[in-house]
Amino acid sequence: MIKKLLAIIFVFVIFSEIFLVQQFYSKTEINVNFTVTSQGYTTIYISGIPSNESVTLHYGIENGPQESWIQVFNKEMIWNGNNFSATIGPFTNNTWISWVFYDNSTGTWINYEDHPFWNWNLQINPTDIGQTYAIVLPNGSILITAIGRAPDLFDVHYGLASGPQAGLPWSNITDVVMTYNPLWGNYSTLIGPFKPRQWIQWVYHDLTTNLWYNNYGKNFAIEDIYSPVKIIGINYTKFVFVTGQVLGINISIYNGYSSSQSIDLIITLNNGNYSFESYLNPGINTKYISISQSLPQGIYYPEILGIDNGTVLFANPMPPLYIVNTTNKKPISLVIVWNMHQPLYIEPNGTWEQPWVPLHTGQDFMWNGSMVGSYELQALLINKYNLSVTIDFTPVLLYQWETLLHEKQFNYSGIFPGNITYDIKAINFTLNLYKKLTQEGKIEVLTVPFYHPLMAIEYDNGWESDMLAQILMGKNFTRYVFGINSSGIWTPEMAFNMGLIHLYNESGINFTILDQQAFLPYVTLVNGSLNPDQPFKVEDSLGDSIFVLFRNTTLSNEFGFQFFSQSPYLTEEQLIHQLATIYMSNPGGIVVVALDGENPLIFNPVTGPYDLNAIYSAISQYEGSWLITQTASQAISSHNYSIITNLPENSWDLNLDYWNNGYYGKQLIWKNVSEAREYLVSLTIALGDQISPIVWTSPRTTPNSTNLVDSLWNYLYVAEGSDWTWQTGPPANGPSWFKAQAIVYSNTIINTIKSLMNNITLVSIQSSHKYTKLKIENKLPYDLNLIVVVNNGTFNASDKIILHHGINIIKIAIDDNGNNEFLVYLFAPVNYNEIGAGVIHLTQYGFMLKEFNYSEQSSQNIDSTIYIGTILGIIVLSIIIFFIYRKLR
Repeated sequence: MIKKLLAIIFVFVIFSEIFLVQQFYSKTEINVNFTVTSQGYTTIYISGIPSNESVTLHYGIENGPQESWIQVFNKEMIWNGNNFSATIGPFTNNTWISWVFYDNSTGTWINYEDHPFWNWNLQINPTDIGQTYAIVLPNGSILITAIGRAPDLFDVHYGLASGPQAGLPWSNITDVVMTYNPLWGNYSTLIGPFKPRQWIQWVYHDLTTNLWYNNYGKNFAIEDIYSPVKIIGINYTKFVFVTGQVLGINISIYNGYSSSQSIDLIITLNNGNYSFESYLNPGINTKYISISQSLPQGIYYPEILGIDNGTVLFANPMPPLYIVNTTNKKPISLVIVWNMHQPLYIEPNGTWEQPWVPLHTGQDFMWNGSMVGSYELQALLINKYNLSVTIDFTPVLLYQWETLLHEKQFNYSGIFPGNITYDIKAINFTLNLYKKLTQEGKIEVLTVPFYHPLMAIEYDNGWESDMLAQILMGKNFTRYVFGINSSGIWTPEMAFNMGLIHLYNESGINFTILDQQAFLPYVTLVNGSLNPDQPFKVEDSLGDSIFVLFRNTTLSNEFGFQFFSQSPYLTEEQLIHQLATIYMSNPGGIVVVALDGENPLIFNPVTGPYDLNAIYSAISQYEGSWLITQTASQAISSHNYSIITNLPENSWDLNLDYWNNGYYGKQLIWKNVSEAREYLVSLTIALGDQISPIVWTSPRTTPNSTNLVDSLWNYLYVAEGSDWTWQTGPPANGPSWFKAQAIVYSNTIINTIKSLMNNITLVSIQSSHKYTKLKIENKLPYDLNLIVVVNNGTFNASDKIILHHGINIIKIAIDDNGNNEFLVYLFAPVNYNEIGAGVIHLTQYGFMLKEFNYSEQSSQNIDSTIYIGTILGIIVLSIIIFFIYRKLR
């Protein structure tokens, strides 16, 4: 009951914080404006943010509104006394740009209307001003949408006429200022309603420039036609047609008359008209129409009219029609990369603290009449469809799967919220299915540093030997489970810096996946081009290199935040249309979609499974002439590459704030990990072992290894995982358990080593004129390489020693300086290169493991007492033996 109450409180707190953030921005009334010069310079303003904060304008160039960004830029905005502003450009006429804002002070993205991944969109100085789309609504109103020169005041000047011809007199002349829509970069207004069959004519007036715009010398005109016969739905039999394919069109028409009607359907397409006679019964009618076509490649916007004896019953735009021409063109390669990850939910004592690994494998939602988990559903659908995907299974996830399969008893803290027997069967089935798919070549398996560390920060901390060990441990465990030697790696959180290249080279890694917007705009081009739809060879200053595929940021975000929360049909349509658009502009390129493989399903348990099925189904359907799926290594080996260098330190989130932003809780985790590492490196050096060992992680003893020191190193690698700082504090504000888990593992290392050092005791000190003799007992079952330092109150004397198991007599060249008191220190001979970033200061001797405060007088008294006690004991024992002997006689 308490756990349920805590869960409710946690959810309430999270939603309260989200609400407060939203309320902050709504109360401060954020306003966005912009200006555009005739030379193409654009100044963007945002108000409503406190002047002492830091704001970045994140913008890009696109092919059209809300499409993928071709080029990406960041510019710091300047406070001008009233708002933040930034001037960008110049841009050529007709260029589409798009932008959002990032509040660096709060770590908050500011999107259009607070909708994730909605941007402000703008066409710079369009040359097609007045391009119009108008539609009659069922109530007789007319929605007019037009291209104008934003942000000018754009007016529609209209009147009633007797027909569409120019020169006819107008009545009821009206002017309406149109509304600019930043989401689509156009102007729109609603006029009317009007009587049926009324003709309306109009022109546009740019009130800012005082220029008028008409329809190539004529007025714009539309007849207000609305009748009981109307279109209620149109779709094509394919989302994309190839030039020469027959167009199949399904049309749903509602006949509101009580009797049947015979009408002509006229489809206008690419300046051609296609007429079909159609018989309509009362109610809903479904009609199929086929059209032979040899259209050039492009996106078309057909219209359909319904005519009865010369009377227009309806006139409707049809959905966009996508035509691709595959003649002498290579298909685009779609590379889907799923990141499958869960952090370690097991305590050092082997107890499971969280249920998510088994639950997300076996019990997330119903599918085909059975309860399945997200990981299981992915395997089932990949097995079902004809496609190839790339998956990284983080070794810590595999480790927990294997633990559940091998451990004799499932020890869970509290009441497990599921059926563990069912889940373990699901894990066994799922893992075997993934192995089968890997053997068949439908899946390429990438490896990951074992516990998913945030490598960019930890490399900067000087812990690169730990990172190398985690990479090699990850490769070993991936090989243990799948029997393969992975040549590709998932860089956790895509948090990369150039220093990682030599680590990847040293561990036999050839390629990784990074985010396009986070890295590509800032690189140095060595050879080739910066077209994102290709492999890149990234070289460092020493000539080491690695291949990188940059994910399409826009499409990947749509997978993560849109495609799994809507109707499957809409997901299929939007995905295939986007891929076709990319094919039209860059045939033969690589499109990389990379994101978490389980979270879109977990967060959308109702729609998500059906959307994933729709995604795989659509891709399989169109795989062939213009679209193929490839694994990451297949795409790299089959495409030419460009060479780049000087990638910035960054992550998919465009910074490292999720893991290190000055929040106290995050700093506490890093400090604890650092201190634990200092103790562990020092102990390891003292034992004469190699730091950052490649630990064998047996799933039968999770999370412990084959010996104590290796187990402690495994604990450190656990504590270095990225999830703990991600979940702690803002902006994620996750459960406090994640912070506690990191602290538990760090403190276990520190406390264990301190406890070990308690097995070393200073038995006695004897001081002469020039020398002091130390008697130290080592109860540990191994020798220690140390530096002993003796301080007599004035001077220090030191020596390198090997502290063997048992009693050790150590002679140090120092006297008692007349005060009979000594401070004795035992140091591990480590240096800053081995420690890296640390919170405990090293001395010239190294890291202090043990300290003794010793008085020679007390030592002599203790020795005398021990001596006398021993003599008395011998006497008593002799008397007892004597009496026993006499009794036996």
